[in-house]
Amino acid sequence: MNAYNSKKNFTFFYLMGICIGIVIALMISFFLCNIKPEIDSGWLRGLWHGGNFVQNLILSFFDGRLLKAPIHSTAYNVFWWINCIGSCIIWLGTIISWIGNYRKKLDEF
Repeated sequence: MNAYNSKKNFTFFYLMGICIGIVIALMISFFLCNIKPEIDSGWLRGLWHGGNFVQNLILSFFDGRLLKAPIHSTAYNVFWWINCIGSCIIWLGTIISWIGNYRKKLDEF
């Protein structure tokens, strides 16, 4: 097996692993974090909805789901913003890490 084929195989499996991880995260959010507009949401829902902000953002392009509950308390708002910012930072760090690891592995070939 030459270096080109091993690099091509690595790229395919690396990207497949990333795609499978993203699909699992989206499925968890799709089934467990559907925001219901008729329910009064407290701080615990704020934690959950803010933590799943990125997944809900991606899913909102396809099914028009809400990103934030319309009926909520002040605690919901505070915890939603804290987890929303934290979730965005974690996703950004994860993507940067994936790119860095991918480039480092390609340099080894």
